[in-house]
Amino acid sequence: MATKDGPEHRRGPLAWTRTPAARLVLSLLALGSSYFLAGKIGLLLAVGNSSVSVVWPPTGIAIAALLLGGAELWPAVFAGAFLVNLTTTGDLGSSLGIASGNTLEALVGAYLAVRLASGKHAFTHPRKVLTFVLFSGLLASTVAATIGTGSLILGHHASLGSFLSVWTPWWLGDAIGAIEVTPLLLAVAQRVSSPAPILDRPGPAEALAVGTLTVIVALLVFARSPTALLGGYPLIFLVIPPIAWGAFRFGPLGATTSVTTVSAVAIVATVAGDGPFATLPPGVALLALRIFAGSVAVTALLIAAESLRHRRLEGELYHARKELQRMLRDRTAELDSARSLAKVGMWSFDARTQKMIWSEEMYPMFGYGEERFPVVLDHAVQRVHPDDRAAFLGDVRAGLRGPELTSLPAAPKRYRLLLPDGKVRTLLHTIQVARVEEGEVTRISGTAQDITERQHIEDELRRLARGDPTDDTGSEGFGLWMIPSIAPPTRTRGPADSAGADR
Repeated sequence: MATKDGPEHRRGPLAWTRTPAARLVLSLLALGSSYFLAGKIGLLLAVGNSSVSVVWPPTGIAIAALLLGGAELWPAVFAGAFLVNLTTTGDLGSSLGIASGNTLEALVGAYLAVRLASGKHAFTHPRKVLTFVLFSGLLASTVAATIGTGSLILGHHASLGSFLSVWTPWWLGDAIGAIEVTPLLLAVAQRVSSPAPILDRPGPAEALAVGTLTVIVALLVFARSPTALLGGYPLIFLVIPPIAWGAFRFGPLGATTSVTTVSAVAIVATVAGDGPFATLPPGVALLALRIFAGSVAVTALLIAAESLRHRRLEGELYHARKELQRMLRDRTAELDSARSLAKVGMWSFDARTQKMIWSEEMYPMFGYGEERFPVVLDHAVQRVHPDDRAAFLGDVRAGLRGPELTSLPAAPKRYRLLLPDGKVRTLLHTIQVARVEEGEVTRISGTAQDITERQHIEDELRRLARGDPTDDTGSEGFGLWMIPSIAPPTRTRGPADSAGADR
């Protein structure tokens, strides 16, 4: 039975690896401080209630920290949330309740991300991005919003009738904080841990161009008076192209960096009374801006995930193609070696160009030795024995006239070659249709195997069967010694046999 520390336990959804004590303490301090500082900055933009803000990055910080460092970091989330609210309201009871809700929100968000969206790898596939947004963003945020609003009502910091007006911006701020900040921190951590990415990435020059264009467009759209550009016509859609560029070329890191840059400029400008959202009532301007930012963030993450998936598939196909090429080279070498040992050559003839293609084995087979040249049909025909030449050309013409032969097996036939030195070789030859276009044969192919040795052996056997005397003059050194004896072996006579013979 596996123990808690066994491999099975470590592979579970929430069984993240424990860190050493020193590292754990440092992680808790870093997370608690980051949560506190981000929370205080977020509450500077409180809406309706001093404890509620639609700009709430601590949620994203907490979920990312739990995904990277493990669920054991939850005390830092609780401490940071508690101090943020205690220094805001001074109420111990409501601060404990809100901190409990924020901690449970982070645990639920991290759990759902690990269980349903591959954890810290949630932003590598469009389906995982949507799963994270739906469960870790929109669903998990209802926990903190509900518990936090209830704590404010119980602590008399909000009325029961204002539940929905407090709950809605709370939930929206936490959800968008998770959607914006979590992928940013995970992408930065991934880049730090893997500075040399597997896939080819754009260079720093393009990164600088994307960043510069994003800042310029964000300032142009938001950091101006609503009536200063094109008569007040809203131009918020202009921020989408540079964000999409960053997402497509730089993946989740480019997407989240671009969105964060635009959001920061838009928030500062809207608070200062500039930009298209400044025309809305003060309580609605930031709410509308955050909805816009969240929508753009989801779109950018989807583009980044799809681009990353596409590039990963390209990389896999590239490596697969290289492996297939290697295997093809190996198999081709093996086939060439087998053809060489078996004295088998391959050829093809193009009826339109009247050119042939020979394998390496064909040249020495036809007596050309090391000579290599562009082959035409005459090179083959002029070496065919005059007595077999007509039959050979007839088979070639028959192949060119018969597209129906593509479905028939090639019948091997024997042809003789008459080489310039007077030697005769016998080939076992096949011809078949290789390509048919518009009802006409455009290419035929075949094989040729040198069976001269086998032919001489068969000739010797036939002569033996007929009782003819052996003639080795034209056999290129082949004779009876090459043929296994078909007579019964002669047994050596022993002493008993000799005695029997005397009797």
